[in-house]
Amino acid sequence: MANQELGGVDIQRFLDDDWQRNVRVFRAAFPALDCPVEGDDLAGLACEEGVDSRLVMQDGDSWLLRNGPFGAEDFADLPEANWTLLVQGVDRWIPGVAELLRVFRFLPRWRTEDIMVSYATDGGNVGPHYDHYDVFLIQGSGRRRWKIGQRCDSRTPLAGHPQMRLLKRFDQLEEVLLEPGDVLYVPPGVAHWGIAEGDDCVTLSVGFRAPAEADILRDWTDHVADQLSDDRRYRDGALRAVDHSAYIPSDAVERVAGIIQSRMTSTDGLAQRFGQTMTAPLDPDEPLPPVVDETRFSQQRISATLVLRLGARLAFDDNYLFADGAACRYAPEARGLIEALCTLEAGDPVPDELDNALAFLLYSQGTLEFEDDADD
Repeated sequence: MANQELGGVDIQRFLDDDWQRNVRVFRAAFPALDCPVEGDDLAGLACEEGVDSRLVMQDGDSWLLRNGPFGAEDFADLPEANWTLLVQGVDRWIPGVAELLRVFRFLPRWRTEDIMVSYATDGGNVGPHYDHYDVFLIQGSGRRRWKIGQRCDSRTPLAGHPQMRLLKRFDQLEEVLLEPGDVLYVPPGVAHWGIAEGDDCVTLSVGFRAPAEADILRDWTDHVADQLSDDRRYRDGALRAVDHSAYIPSDAVERVAGIIQSRMTSTDGLAQRFGQTMTAPLDPDEPLPPVVDETRFSQQRISATLVLRLGARLAFDDNYLFADGAACRYAPEARGLIEALCTLEAGDPVPDELDNALAFLLYSQGTLEFEDDADD
C-alpha cells in the first residue's frame, strides 16, 4: 500500500492541492536518513563509460560545464568551493538510492524517470533554471538553500549560456533551507536555484517522465506510418482539364486531409504504444548483461532466486505487461500475478508462479536477473 503521509503531510491533500501546481516542503520526510551515496561513490560512477555525468563550476557570474566520463586527475584539480558533480540515473547503479523510490509509489510508477544525484562543495550550484517535469529534491547530507522564483515557459528569456539553460532573470519569491531528510517538491515550470551551504552537500533528485506533446504526436504518427504499405499512395479524384497545370485545387488538399483523418482517428494500438514509451529504458543502448539459454535458465530458476533488476521499468494495463519498453500480452486469469509483479522494487524476488516463458523473456531483455548475478 502507498504511503498516506510524507513528512507529516497528507498525501491525498498534496495531490489535490499542490501536485503540478505549488511548491511544497516536506520536513523530515526521511527521518534519520542515512544517505545512500557519498561523494566518492558519485565520483567513481562519473569515471565510468555509459554513465551520464557532468561537473558545473561557478566563477562569479559565469558557469562552466564539463561532461564526463572523468578521470581521477579531473577531481584532483578542482577548487575548494563552488563546484557540483551531477550523475544521472544513479538508481540504476546503487541499490540504496533505488530504495528511495518506494516512498513515492503513491504516484504512477510509469511516470518515474530516474534519481539524479548531485554532490556539491560550499557554494556549489547549477544556476537559476526551471524544469519541464516534476521533481522531488531529497537532501541526503549537508545543507542546501533553495531559492524559489517565478513561473516560466518557452517564452521566458534565457541567459544565452552555450550549454546550460540558465534564466536571464530570476525573481525570488521564497527561500527554504533543507536539512538531511527534508524534501522539496518543485512542479514543472517553476524557477529554482539551490546553493550548497557547507561541504559534502548531497541532493537526490527524483524526476518524473513527461514527454512533450510534440514527441508524443511524432512517436504516434511514426508508428502509424510504419504500419502502412508503400502500395498505399495518393490518388486523384475525377480530373478535368485545367486552365493552369501548376494550380493545386482545394479538392486535392481535402483528399490529403481525408488520408490523415482516416489514419489518425483510429487509436488502435495507442495504449500499447504509450505503455512502451513510458517504460522505455533511460539508456536504450546500454549493453545487457550476459544471459544463459532458456534450458539453462529453467534449470537455474529451480535453485536460484530471480529478482527485479536495478533500473527496471514496469507497468501494465488491461491487456499488456510493459517492461523496459516491451509489451507482453497476458491472459485475463494472470491479472493478479501481473499486478503483483508490478509492485516489486529492485532486488525483490519474482513470484514463483510467474510463467517460465514470460520470466525468460524478461530475463533475456534485462528486466529480471538472478540474485547471485546482482551481487557480482
